[in-house]
Amino acid sequence: MNYSIETLRTFVEAAALKSFSAAARKLNKSQSTVSTTISGFEDDMGFALFDRQGRESTLTFAGRKVLSLVEDILSADERLQALRVELSPDIEPRLSCAFSDIYQPPHAEHVLTILDRQFPHIEFEFLIAENNDVIEMIQNQQAHVGMMESRIEYPADISFSRLPVQGELGLYVLASHPLAKEKQITYQHLTTTRQLRLSSSSETVINSEKNWLAPNYLLLLEMAEQGTGWAILPTWLVKQFGHGLLVSLNYDLWPRKINVDLVWSKHNPPGKAGYWLINKLLNS
Repeated sequence: MNYSIETLRTFVEAAALKSFSAAARKLNKSQSTVSTTISGFEDDMGFALFDRQGRESTLTFAGRKVLSLVEDILSADERLQALRVELSPDIEPRLSCAFSDIYQPPHAEHVLTILDRQFPHIEFEFLIAENNDVIEMIQNQQAHVGMMESRIEYPADISFSRLPVQGELGLYVLASHPLAKEKQITYQHLTTTRQLRLSSSSETVINSEKNWLAPNYLLLLEMAEQGTGWAILPTWLVKQFGHGLLVSLNYDLWPRKINVDLVWSKHNPPGKAGYWLINKLLNS
């Protein structure tokens, strides 16, 4: 067998995107390079991995079997590389983190204090981002570590790990807003009243006919305090920064618990300080 880790990554990307050309764009390679890599891998295996008959390049039965094992190999390689970085004496000069406001890690200030003691010369950047923006910042190397609301699937180049404690979201509105005076909130109330929601979220659990958008939860909170509509907000953020102006709407199963993940790049993983922070947050 002559395949490399890079060959396995190319195979996984092509399988995830169902397109050699899309995988080439993602990996910054030519389509011919990706096709040649996949063909060489198939020659090594001795059978076809992709069905190239249709518009999409879908995995064969054998390809699906191979994919499962390849993902295990890449996961083991990632853990090995992470251990190498953690045990290395070299520390990255800069650590950028793109964190969602959906969840405030317990003892966050304590963690940053220890980070300062552990890596006193590192330049630390704290960024606020939500949903797909977090993923894009990781992929574009604008951030080394991200925190975001959990999702069922991630891009093939993203590693993730579930935080041990959940966040919580609630429906909030200004106390003097007409919705606050309703004894029983219905779905119709919410869909016919202006919603203040994140501009980075294409999927919403409640789809109002009227929307105002903002890039982060703190701006949504400020807009809600002006009485311009209702918003889905992290409960901790409202308690800490809401000035007592907002009330929670009692609707269905809200407030609701939200799983939160830490994410980072498989292709451009964090350095020693980045992995230290990941482990610290996961074990807080």
